[in-house]
Amino acid sequence: MLSKEEVRKILDIALYAGQIMLENGAETYRVDETIEHICASRGLYKVHSFTIPTGIFVSYHFDGQDFSYVRRMKASIIDLHIISMVNDFSRNFVTSDIPCDEAMAQLEAIRKAPHFPKLLQYAAGGIGSGFFTLIYGGNILEGALSFLVGFIVIFTVIQISQKTRAFFLKNVGGGMINILAAMALSFLSDQAGYPVDMDVIVIGAVMPLVPGVAMTNALRDTISGDFVSGMSKLSEAFGVALAIALGVAAVLQAKLLLTGGVF
Repeated sequence: MLSKEEVRKILDIALYAGQIMLENGAETYRVDETIEHICASRGLYKVHSFTIPTGIFVSYHFDGQDFSYVRRMKASIIDLHIISMVNDFSRNFVTSDIPCDEAMAQLEAIRKAPHFPKLLQYAAGGIGSGFFTLIYGGNILEGALSFLVGFIVIFTVIQISQKTRAFFLKNVGGGMINILAAMALSFLSDQAGYPVDMDVIVIGAVMPLVPGVAMTNALRDTISGDFVSGMSKLSEAFGVALAIALGVAAVLQAKLLLTGGVF
């Protein structure tokens, strides 16, 4: 028979694992399943878990007392490596007798695990941009310029993210930097005698900002019947797309006004 203190510790572990997953972009159904599996492995059945993209609600009735927990998430990133680490922890916890204190220490280590180096993130954004430009019909020079633009865009977005949690602002900034960098590099290339298509550079460099994970999670949650989470994620995806479009459109409109209507 578990004591109330043991029940609290198990619920704390399950909730903390779910929180780490949600903060790093996991689907809500995966968070719920992880919480339920961790609790059930230690004899806590019929735990009620409700997860939305901005919070987790868990309750459990034990020995005439209700245990209720709420975790509010104000920001999240996409780090599939952290999610994989929590999945591995969950499997080990379920199949072994890891003490609760040790389990919490492992989760704390996972949460503090370093993310991918920033330079690698910048380079990945540039590489993705360059290859998308090639896919959309660009030539080698346009792909190379798109690499530089993508590198600058991801650098800008990460720097803005460190200053504010407002996802709308960082994506507006990313869209603006995208078109500005593309215009500058295209101008320099044209002046050097190597004309390029700026549009295909912009399209390629904007792809790393496209909220593909949010859209995928929205569809996955909706299919699973988690309509609140699905609509929430879908709203986030549309918000990101709108922010990117506004950033690009603002610069193009400014250029249109400055040049008297000539692009």
